[in-house]
Amino acid sequence: MDLDPGINFIIVIPDGDPTLATPTQGFAWSLVEMRWAIRAASLLPTNIFDLTDEGREVLLAKRVSGISPVSWYGQSPRAIRSMPLPAFAPFTVIVLPESESPQDYEEWAKSSPVRPTIAAKSGGDLSDLSFDAVQAQFLKICDRIPDMISKHSVDAARTAISEWKPMPSRSLGYQVGGHNTIVPNLIALSVAGYDEMVSGRFQEVGANPKPYVEQIVRTSNSIFDERAKLGERDIQRIFRRPPDLNLFAPAFYPDFFTTPLRLDMDKALRRSTLIVRQMFERQTGYGFNLTTEAQKSAMVGNIVQGSDGQISVQSHPLTLARTSELDLNTELISALTASEFSVGARLPNEINRTIGSVRSFAQQYRSKERSPRKRLLAFRQVQARLAGAVPAEFMSLIKRSESGIRIISDAHLEWLDVDGLPLFIRKNCSRIPVTPGNLFVDHLASKRRVHLAPGDFSSVLVLSALKREDPIASLLEMAFGVFEPRWRDNLTVIYKIVTSEAELVDALNGFEGPMVIFDGHGSHTADESAKLHLGNEAVDVWGLRDRIHNIAPIVVLSACDTHAADRNHATTANGFMSLGARAVLSSVFPLNAVDAASFAARLVYRVSEFIPSAIRAFDRAITWTEVISGLIRMQLLTDYLKLLLAKKSIDEDAYTRIHEEGNHAINGREADPFGVVLDELEKSGLSRSALKLELETALANSSALSYLLVGRPETIIIDNRDRVVGQLNELN
Repeated sequence: MDLDPGINFIIVIPDGDPTLATPTQGFAWSLVEMRWAIRAASLLPTNIFDLTDEGREVLLAKRVSGISPVSWYGQSPRAIRSMPLPAFAPFTVIVLPESESPQDYEEWAKSSPVRPTIAAKSGGDLSDLSFDAVQAQFLKICDRIPDMISKHSVDAARTAISEWKPMPSRSLGYQVGGHNTIVPNLIALSVAGYDEMVSGRFQEVGANPKPYVEQIVRTSNSIFDERAKLGERDIQRIFRRPPDLNLFAPAFYPDFFTTPLRLDMDKALRRSTLIVRQMFERQTGYGFNLTTEAQKSAMVGNIVQGSDGQISVQSHPLTLARTSELDLNTELISALTASEFSVGARLPNEINRTIGSVRSFAQQYRSKERSPRKRLLAFRQVQARLAGAVPAEFMSLIKRSESGIRIISDAHLEWLDVDGLPLFIRKNCSRIPVTPGNLFVDHLASKRRVHLAPGDFSSVLVLSALKREDPIASLLEMAFGVFEPRWRDNLTVIYKIVTSEAELVDALNGFEGPMVIFDGHGSHTADESAKLHLGNEAVDVWGLRDRIHNIAPIVVLSACDTHAADRNHATTANGFMSLGARAVLSSVFPLNAVDAASFAARLVYRVSEFIPSAIRAFDRAITWTEVISGLIRMQLLTDYLKLLLAKKSIDEDAYTRIHEEGNHAINGREADPFGVVLDELEKSGLSRSALKLELETALANSSALSYLLVGRPETIIIDNRDRVVGQLNELN
């Protein structure tokens, strides 16, 4: 047996009361206190071969390809000690908080084939996670790996670790002021060997976002420049590059600003708490505009002299808590940017204040009075609000992105206007919600890639939760019936009726395929968790966590309001992510039943036909992000051309011809497929400005606007195994 060369960091997070999580975002306090360990893991090699002479040459290429991520996990003491550390994973470091004693892990350590490395302030194998200390410890480990592991792989490991040298030192040619907003970029750049990047603390702290933005953009462009030098590598045909741009905005629980304060709270504390909460709510930039003494006292703190004569600053508990949360947010994003050598662009808090316009649009969208023009006007207001919240300088970063954009935010950045089209149409996008905090942590922790072949989709499970007397009950099966002759040779759709929570649990646990489609009703009221309706039952999937032991990596929710735009964080999509799904296609609004059924049928057809065809045509793997992003563009194209057809701006022949050309442009990796469509329509004598207005109207009223891809879909890689073998043989 060969050993695993990966380096893993398991951060011990003692079990805690969920009600004692941090107040504004919902992190476990024990993880907040261990954020330093995430930083340490981000700065160390991720593989024992990373820092050999050969390893340093390809380190950045591996990170950009997503095949050498920072491997860190938070686990409870009970979970860690439940099984011995396997002999093939000797380079695993158990990082203990001060509340845990290494002695309590001694019996478990002795039971492991290879004694794990325990890092603790005192009494462990390591008292710090420095480069030299970890290197020396790993060399010791090589001397005690049991005989069941190949001697050749042990010798290779020992040689590699003894050759470790840091990346060659490099200079950016400029320095920045130290601040959390640029730490993710600085950590990524440090992986490339850049050092001495900080010239001291950031001095221009305040409400004006411009000085912060300048530093973010400058360091982001340095990463993009370095990535451009790397170019495309052949291995990226197998391991597709993850998103190169992370648009990040830490947020607050939606009800944080409206939750009543405790009645027994001290009057002075109540007053200062209200001031702090108000300042958080009104914050627009990266800092605060403190104009009164009360605001300064509450936010910055009071200077206090103790009985021993010592001077200290006493800050408000909420201020301290939020500062700790933001520090943890920074380390989480830094581990991600270090893993992928990607850009972390922190957005100002104004982005979180766009929720008001989103709520107004949602109300208009849900209105029984469905006026296409009113929807267009309401959507324009949302886009204008987003444009005002996103620094204009960030548009250049968005346009530089090549491998996709990961939105790490609760704000609806997918709708940001980028040269006349929303971001999710211009670029391949996915989303990681930032509340609740503990689920956010789970999203960002290291994820093993899910490698699938087209044949793995030979069966697709459809969970039908609609009552037979429901008028829309037959729509999905009718839509599937239209496409079924085209996919019957490649896959089988398995229909299961689920009318209760127990039947839902059994169906999910019993399916071994990669994709589940839920067909039914969903709802989400403002003050409760979202629900799926199964027969006469309303089920909260968050409550199924202890009962689901197997779930498909891909979940498609063909139901209304499964990640509602104007509700709370307890969405159905987030619930399925908490159950272990890797990617969830969800809805931010109610879905038109006919459109939703057609969309689901087109998705299954796309899985059956497009994926194998694209793999052959492009001679490379396909990610789930690409599958969904292309389908959403195709949905918008359909809705756009249908609108033009209904208005008699085009005839049936033009509809068919341009639809086909548009689909080819979308699926053929055309940089601007809708530009191609507009060019073709303009040849028919239609005005470009009128065509753009109709496209804008179609978009505001299209079901494409309702779909949101949540999770880590970039980690789902689909490829033909014979193609991979052939490519590897060519390389060898």
